Parts: sequence; C-alpha cells; structure tokens
Amino acid sequence: VAIFSTGDELINPDETLQKGQIIDSNRYALTAFVASLGAIPRPLGIIKDNPDLLRETIRKAINSSAIVLSTGGVSVGDYDYIEGILGELGGKILIRSVAIQPGKPLTFATFPNGCVYFGIPGNPVSALVSCWRFVQMAIKKLSGLTDYQNKFLRVITRDTLKSKGQREVYLWGKIEIIEGVYQFQLASGQHNSANLINLAGTNALAIIPQGKTTIQAGETVEVMIVS
Repeated sequence: VAIFSTGDELINPDETLQKGQIIDSNRYALTAFVASLGAIPRPLGIIKDNPDLLRETIRKAINSSAIVLSTGGVSVGDYDYIEGILGELGGKILIRSVAIQPGKPLTFATFPNGCVYFGIPGNPVSALVSCWRFVQMAIKKLSGLTDYQNKFLRVITRDTLKSKGQREVYLWGKIEIIEGVYQFQLASGQHNSANLINLAGTNALAIIPQGKTTIQAGETVEVMIVS
C-alpha cells in the first residue's frame, strides 16, 4: 500500500513549525493502520501541491502497489489536482464523495492494472474514519481474506448522541461490557475532524443515521468495531 500526504502546508515532525504549517501526522497513523491489517505499507512522504510532482508520484505508486492511499487534495479547492491526474493516468473514478461525517471528500478510482486508489481527506480524524469504514475492507479482500466485511453491533449508549441529520455521522469512543451488557461511551473532548488526541483508545464508532438528530442516553445505537 503506497501512502503519501499532499499539501504545501505540511512539514515533518522534526522540522520547526511556522505560521500556516501543519505537521504531517497522517503518514504515521496510516502506516500503522495498514501494518495492523497485515499489509505492507510503503510511505512516500509529503508531496507538494505541484501537478507534475503529483503526477509522477501517482504514476509510480499505481505501477508498484496494489493500493494507493493519499490524504488531502481531493476536496474542491484551487490546489486539488488529484482527480484530474487520475483521469490522465487512465483511472476510472467511481466515487467522488460520500454522505458521511467526518470523511465526506472521498475519491475512489480503479486502474487497468488492477491497482485501486483511495484519495481521502487530510484532517486526521476524517482520514482514519475513511480508512476504518472503507479502506480496510479493500485491504482485507485484496489480501485474500473471505471475512473482510466490517463488524457492527447494537449497544446501549451511555451518552446522548447528536447530529445535524444531513449525513450519516460517526462518533468515536469505546464499547465496554458493563454488568454483562455492551455499552458505548463517547471519547472525552471535542469531536471535530482535526482532534487526533481524543481518538487514541477508540475501539468503536457510533453511527447516527442520516435524517436522525438525536439518540438519547440509554437507547441503543449501532456501532462499528474498529479495534
């Protein structure tokens, strides 16, 4: 699995952070994610917002990997070149976005040589939710596993869960067995797509269906197991 991050604003952790810059944490999170599934991660580093550089990186990646996983550059913006480059290189784009939160910007493409490409959001939580929800099934299936589908349970929520109702919402936290019953508790702190800290220790995502705005504490909720 070839992995790279895109964006002029990204720097490595050992560099001094300047105004307007962001440390590239996705490379490490996604490398660990891929390795945890038994696949072989191939980190390619940070690729700047340069069409020629991106084109050459993607060309090499699709010719040397079963899966390409990139973060950033897939939403609507002045420097989001990836969709056009995929088409130039012979990719067939099947998905451009999904109605979930976090993780709406998602590009999925296939290539004639069998390589599949996932372009996922750059925000750390959005990136991992996209991987848990979609990418891990592809890795498992391409690894030859027959049991590759995600696992879901209905459990009791200890917290009231809220959504605007516009998209299917994934809220991260933990499920535990308490007095013989599976229960879900939200991770503490803010639930936004840039907050990687409170994602640590997450083992499940609670799902609020599209069109529903509230699931009260004590009610049942569907959760997706991620660990």
